[in-house]
Amino acid sequence: MHRALLALLLLAGCAQRETLAAAETSASVQPRWHAVLVAGDASLEVWDSAVERMASGLQRSGRLASLRRFSARPENLAARAEPAIRKPVLAAIAGLRPAPGEACLVFLTMHGAPGRGLAFAAEPGFLSPAQLDAALSQGCGQAPSFVIASGCFTGGFAVQPMARPNRVVLTAARADRSSFGCAPEFTLTVFDRCLLDSLERAPPTPAALAKASAECVAQEERRQNMTPPSEPQTAIGAAVGGLVPALSPR
Repeated sequence: MHRALLALLLLAGCAQRETLAAAETSASVQPRWHAVLVAGDASLEVWDSAVERMASGLQRSGRLASLRRFSARPENLAARAEPAIRKPVLAAIAGLRPAPGEACLVFLTMHGAPGRGLAFAAEPGFLSPAQLDAALSQGCGQAPSFVIASGCFTGGFAVQPMARPNRVVLTAARADRSSFGCAPEFTLTVFDRCLLDSLERAPPTPAALAKASAECVAQEERRQNMTPPSEPQTAIGAAVGGLVPALSPR
């Protein structure tokens, strides 16, 4: 009886160790990324500069499966970017279709409005969290998905329906707060610079990335007397605690 119980406990311990090892291995493996990167406003260069830096980093990583770039600036349309219009962007996300070992990456950077979502400057109307959720559900299903909604008042993208077990969602601000850096004297918005700087340092987890980015944002806002603080928001799904895109070879 005691021997049988001991054997069962040993088997359970082995199984638990194997499960933990598998989870650690899964978290450390970099997927191949299907990326949609969107700079939604032509009034400043900050948004396109962020998309360019993200695209260059993904290309350097050697883990890029596909890339579609959208821009509102005419000069970028001549350089193979597509027009930043809401319906084509949503269609691109809905068509991602990652295979096993692949993941979705969506980076949206532009102005935002409270209670409305992200604003595409080329057309009236807004991209809402519900619309983005529907496109991601169609294009990515249960595949690991990493989403960045960079704009004022974007905290609504970090709660349901966008918050799901297979998604990491990072936003530039609370749902009732502005973000900063949308001005000609900036090369990137405050959040985009902090996020990209943190990504290039290869954080081990989404939680570490979110913490580093938020601390950087808070420090810069204090330095420049930007108030009230934007307080970037994050949602990290239980199934993707190790999902972080590489912006250099790993």
